[in-house]
Amino acid sequence: MNNTKSNFGKWGWAMIIYCAISYYMAAVLSTDTLNWYPSAFASLRGWGEGFVNLCNAMAGLGGWIGVAAAIIFSIMAAKKGSRFMAVFGNVICGILCIIFATTKNMGVFLTMVVCLTFVAGNIQLNVVPNNIMNIWFPRKKGLALGWASMGLPICTATIVLILNIIGNPQTAYIIIGIACFVVAVLSIFWAKDTPEEVGATPDNEPIDMEQAMIQKEKQEAAAAKMTTQVIAKDKNTWLIGFGHGFLWMTTIGLVSNFVTKLIMVGTAPTLAVTMLTVAAIVGIVGSYIWGWLDQKFGTKNASLIYGVWYLIALLLMIFQNGSMILIGLATFFVGFGIGGIGNLIPSIIGTCFGRFGFIQANRIIAPVNTAIRSTALVIIGIIGVEHLNTAYMVFFAFSVLAIILISFIKPKTYE
Repeated sequence: MNNTKSNFGKWGWAMIIYCAISYYMAAVLSTDTLNWYPSAFASLRGWGEGFVNLCNAMAGLGGWIGVAAAIIFSIMAAKKGSRFMAVFGNVICGILCIIFATTKNMGVFLTMVVCLTFVAGNIQLNVVPNNIMNIWFPRKKGLALGWASMGLPICTATIVLILNIIGNPQTAYIIIGIACFVVAVLSIFWAKDTPEEVGATPDNEPIDMEQAMIQKEKQEAAAAKMTTQVIAKDKNTWLIGFGHGFLWMTTIGLVSNFVTKLIMVGTAPTLAVTMLTVAAIVGIVGSYIWGWLDQKFGTKNASLIYGVWYLIALLLMIFQNGSMILIGLATFFVGFGIGGIGNLIPSIIGTCFGRFGFIQANRIIAPVNTAIRSTALVIIGIIGVEHLNTAYMVFFAFSVLAIILISFIKPKTYE
């Protein structure tokens, strides 16, 4: 039976909390705020109703450009380490946020949407926290990610409320930019590439440092054999890239316009925002449960359950009629899955490629995941928010395909 106790140790918990903050910032800078900033800036700048669809499309474009960025950032992480990437990424995002907040030129603004999406969606969401979690917790990564990925639904639960309280979108994004600079400074002292560098052991195992270092050398030697060619020939690479990518696409498709859908079926805007908050609160619990399922039954099985779960969520959104029963069920099913995908993707990569092999494999898998997940916003942007049911049907078909692909993954065992 797999160990499901959260005994990560002082430094282990410090890394989990740090990664939760990184996930939170990634969601702020990419998908979650799509429920708020397009209409807020359109109103402030007088950019018209079509601007909302433009923002969705540009965010999707940013994800596609992020395919190349994912490769570059993964190579940088392998050479420079997660801490360097954390400082670098947050400084860049801070600068982009300030421009985003203050420009009155629509072209510049939409360019910032693209840039923030591919930088934050790669560095803060993928490279930094996922590398740290796999290197710090090779055997308990599912459970550790279950805690850390709570940062995603916590963001969903709080960010729109916070932005509404601030009111002025320019002021709000100047504050977010400053927050990025603060996190960059904290990362210098807080983020640690490996547990061994601070005298801790992977998974907080009760072994001495000499044993830990011998184990680390074996793991690094195994990862060194995983060349790009070797990883590209591994079927798991493509099954994870496409299978989990499709599930991530569905997650973004559901969350990014959840409020919009409820309003379309007659829900009061205030209630719609409240239900998004409730969904996110459910997602905080869901993050831990998905991590527990991962640890208890294996990442592949947890991923299959996740896929079926979101098929039900999609049906609830397709047949949504504004009744409180359907709104409540949709809120629960969508919310419960919000934090799950951020857990399952890095965990399945680590399961299939090992502790340090994660960084190597992620060079290929991350670009595939990035391209596919970003397609959600492009699909919605092309179909139009006024035809969300059509988009949901597209996501349903891809989710079925995801379940089929994931069923063929063959997990491996590493020291």
